[in-house]
Amino acid sequence: MKIKSYSGPIDLASRLAELGLEEEILLQAVQRGQAAWANCTANHPPLYRGISAWAETVSALRELLLPKGWKRSEQGNLPLTVDEAGKLAITVSTGDEQTGLSEGSPCTKSSKGPRTAIAVEVNALQLQLFGDIRLRPEDLESINGQMTWILLFHRDLAASELRCELSRPVNMNVDGQVDGWAERIILGPTSFDTDKILVPPSEVPQTPNIVVEVRRKRA
Repeated sequence: MKIKSYSGPIDLASRLAELGLEEEILLQAVQRGQAAWANCTANHPPLYRGISAWAETVSALRELLLPKGWKRSEQGNLPLTVDEAGKLAITVSTGDEQTGLSEGSPCTKSSKGPRTAIAVEVNALQLQLFGDIRLRPEDLESINGQMTWILLFHRDLAASELRCELSRPVNMNVDGQVDGWAERIILGPTSFDTDKILVPPSEVPQTPNIVVEVRRKRA
């Protein structure tokens, strides 16, 4: 199956508009997650750094979209942000190093639960029913379905950039990771200063007053 990928500014903006979304909103949500990650200290439990980035991204996405008519939805342990018509849902996940690369083949960093598996299966069924087309939320009226997308983000410390994409999943591997996509909307990367975002050794006390500078990388 050929994956539809959108990365040029015009094509990207057009596809997001069909979904009722804007690139800036998605980037702001991911950047807020980055800030939460960067503000963790050695006094936080090691796992909290990643959890805080994910949780803050989910929260920010909701705060930015709820005024536009979107809604919160909790399906089992899968937090979703759903459009007003209930046809488009977005969840958030950390991706691997291929995330945000137009020629990449990304995969979620961790395995996912049964609710994600159901959403991926429904997406795959839609692909069978409608064919390899650019689905819009209103196209699902006839089957009373919902299309689920994943906002993937990856923090590349070597490149000092935060990469992300909004992608429509249609497959999971044997380890429970999402690794197959019908569409990938590659968002602009955000550069960050690694001197401002250091993971301190766990045995050294640190002050929580960490300065975070996040700026958009320009092409």
